[in-house]
Amino acid sequence: MTGILRETRIADMFRLQEIERAAAELFRDSDLIDIDTMAVIPMADHIASVETGISYVAEVDGRIAGFVMGEIHADVAYLRELDVDPAYQRRGIGATLVTTYIKTAKAKGAAAIYLSTFRSPPWNAPFYRRIGFTDVNRADYLPWMTAMESAQASFLDLSTRVFLKFS
Repeated sequence: MTGILRETRIADMFRLQEIERAAAELFRDSDLIDIDTMAVIPMADHIASVETGISYVAEVDGRIAGFVMGEIHADVAYLRELDVDPAYQRRGIGATLVTTYIKTAKAKGAAAIYLSTFRSPPWNAPFYRRIGFTDVNRADYLPWMTAMESAQASFLDLSTRVFLKFS
């Protein structure tokens, strides 16, 4: 990645939502999500991630090109969102953001990092597996994972989803 990585600031929020919408366009012709009705991450959730110190942006030529954010659940972290503006993809920005997130979460005491993503698009589960994430068996779900999956069932086909873990 050529550019700088830094902690997210509250002033970055609108750009992060813009990037999230732009990155979602990759799904436009898929049957995985309806991007016309999808909601972006609420500002309050971004702010909580910033306040926890577990949100980063990548800047290229002075412009935010991507971001990663998440949350801490007891002794584990949940990587909630990774998005890279399509104009900046395939430059290592996503991988750099994820590895930074992992290092930060571990420094904050997380024994493992989890995420939920789609199984098949190459920029989803296959991307994270290349970084070192492994699939989580349903029998090993933590209580918050089961609750999250139940909430997602109303708008996603759960057979297309997978929880992944990095320890």
